[in-house]
Amino acid sequence: MDSIQEDEISLKELLQKLTEWVRFLLSKWLIILCVAVLGAGIGFYKAYSTIPTYTARISFVAEGGGSSGSTLASLAGQLGYDFGGSSSGASMFSGENLLMFLKSEGLIRETLLSPYDSSATMTLADKYANFESLQDAWKQSKNIGTVNFAAFTGTDLPRKEDSLLQSLIASVSTSLSVSRPDKKASFVEVKLTSKDELFSKIFVERLVATGTQRYITSKTKVKADNVALLQRRADSLGALLNNTTFSAAASQQILVDVNPALRTAPVNAEISTRQKMMLATIFGEVTKNLELAKFSLSQETPVIQVVDKSYLPLKKEKPGKLKNLVLGGFLGGFLTILFLLGRRWYQQIMRS
Repeated sequence: MDSIQEDEISLKELLQKLTEWVRFLLSKWLIILCVAVLGAGIGFYKAYSTIPTYTARISFVAEGGGSSGSTLASLAGQLGYDFGGSSSGASMFSGENLLMFLKSEGLIRETLLSPYDSSATMTLADKYANFESLQDAWKQSKNIGTVNFAAFTGTDLPRKEDSLLQSLIASVSTSLSVSRPDKKASFVEVKLTSKDELFSKIFVERLVATGTQRYITSKTKVKADNVALLQRRADSLGALLNNTTFSAAASQQILVDVNPALRTAPVNAEISTRQKMMLATIFGEVTKNLELAKFSLSQETPVIQVVDKSYLPLKKEKPGKLKNLVLGGFLGGFLTILFLLGRRWYQQIMRS
């Protein structure tokens, strides 16, 4: 019975306390309203003055070329050739490495230094510095002045330009997203958000194009070099075989008019014929080896397929004026209420 009475008293005191707090807040309604209106104004101005951004995205799937397989290995073994076994195993672009590579500083640098348009008078770095208002700030600085990245070729820049480019790379990296939308799938999505619509689109497409080209080159470099070497050898042997064939034919023609009593007369013809047969055998083996190497290269070459990409015009992203107005007013009023209640609670504690 006493416990129930104590609970009723506590509940009554709680209601009295809440009523007291509500009356206190109602007495401060003008302050709360003014701060809420101020917050709504700040939110509206923020939405009005914010420069819109544009997000470009491109998704692709990279089907890495596997090893040439057991069939090719068996065939090569039967013919007496060994291409070094399977090339399976992790590479620098396998798994999450590809995602890290697409966000690497070196690849972003190469992309930023590529031409913005066909005129080649402006790079993507120059364009980015322009719409971010960095060029104006650089011109006003005595230590920097006018900067034109398009005036330099390659990725090696003077100290000043290189330092500025590193700051651009850091800024772009914060707006660049490289991820796998589905962890179970091999799709890779690249997104970039910037204040310039065309820049966003060009950057993501060129970044993916440059990165995938490096990926293909890395996967096929050894076998492509082998094919090139065998091709040069086959061309050289083919030309030599043609010359030897003409020489053998000429030697055979001489035998028609030569004196049959001369024992050494057929020697040159026999030597030319033997050289021709030897070169033909070697040429056949090299050609066979070349075809196997080409087949192996085709098996190792990965397939990069662009699945989806953004098209102009890109969707404009900008905070809504009404949404910011309501949110700013709510935050302003809520924070004011918390401040008033906190101050009153502190004052009551100090009095007690």
